[in-house]
Amino acid sequence: MNCITLDGVAFRYGSKEVLNGISFTCREGELTGILGENGCGKTTLLRIMAGYLKPQAGSVAYNSQPAAQLSARRLAQMRAVVEQRLTSPFEFSVFDYVMLGRTPYLGRFKSETLHDYMVVEESLRLTGTTHLQDRNAGSLSGGELQRVMIARALAQEPDFLMLDEPTAHLDIRHQLEIMDLLRGLSETTAVIAVIHDLNHAARFCDRVIVIGRKGSVAGDGVPDEVLHPDLIKDVFSVNAATVPDPASPRSYRVFSLPAATTADKGMTVHVISGGGAGRYVISALHASGYQVTVGVLNEGDLDLGTAESLGCHAITAPPFSRITAAQGTELERWCLDAGAVVVVPVPVGKGNLANLEAVHSVAGKRAVIFMDTVSGYDGLDHADGRAAPLYRGIRENAVLVKNIENLLEVLEEMRSKNV
Repeated sequence: MNCITLDGVAFRYGSKEVLNGISFTCREGELTGILGENGCGKTTLLRIMAGYLKPQAGSVAYNSQPAAQLSARRLAQMRAVVEQRLTSPFEFSVFDYVMLGRTPYLGRFKSETLHDYMVVEESLRLTGTTHLQDRNAGSLSGGELQRVMIARALAQEPDFLMLDEPTAHLDIRHQLEIMDLLRGLSETTAVIAVIHDLNHAARFCDRVIVIGRKGSVAGDGVPDEVLHPDLIKDVFSVNAATVPDPASPRSYRVFSLPAATTADKGMTVHVISGGGAGRYVISALHASGYQVTVGVLNEGDLDLGTAESLGCHAITAPPFSRITAAQGTELERWCLDAGAVVVVPVPVGKGNLANLEAVHSVAGKRAVIFMDTVSGYDGLDHADGRAAPLYRGIRENAVLVKNIENLLEVLEEMRSKNV
């Protein structure tokens, strides 16, 4: 099995230490993501792995053979690099541009062989760019050009494919397409990619290596085990909440800025939401220094996952169960104890109708803020016509806000009046 191994790699630019004691192994059959904050040395690390830079301590080995002992030609045959660049340097056709990947195998004045043409055609097929082969490479869109650059790298027939931020400057669809492509390529090649988006890494990578602030490995392993909130806060200085990904068996993360040092607002805000609709509200309130409570939420709810990751108190019910009378009474008490109640409109059935009933009963006794982001409530009513009137009644007695920024402004005004 092909592998590339780093052992104690260190590097500095002048007096600035960038990498310190980096050790790990990347293997064929894996998509490995290299993560870390800006300026932590990710690109430098990739260039050392590719042989463009020599480590000032430690070593890099390709299949147990020191990279320092490999000729430039042999390196080019073993690894291919897609750098962070979305411009084609020459006005070539796509086919000729991809053919440049065969350069390490062509001698001086040697013409391309049938095998070279077959490799280029296969590289175009693998990247879904065959239909572009006659186009001018300089006329391609960002997503098209990124695929063509990967095709050129594949034409080198590398054991190791290295990419520096392959989704940079692309829209979300093209980002997902590129990550899905790399995931497929990793089945037969060791793919190593510098990635900024932690959720892309969590969803597509078999393994992640996180570079910490001191230039050492802060985490190495399966994404869901490595990318936990404590590590993310330590490395990236943001709060993170881990929630289930409905589109995959893995989890994804929502982020918020940490509270300022004067964060504790001394005010509790209770959030009525569900199904993931309130996760950004919960995160923003927590990051702004409010004490956040939530519920009633069923166990396994996306909003509950966010709240629990942030240490927020919650009233919970078993999955798919109805809110009991006791839970409804407890919810009323929590709402009355809170400085404000925030309602995020979500579909309501008989199981969670008691949430609206509790808020409706305390409206007028407690400040209620309503996220006014829907045009009507009949479409949210799955409780035989009982939910929509409650929504309308709550809305009439509430302060209406359109977005999170507006919500925080209203809460700050409420808080300052009560100080």
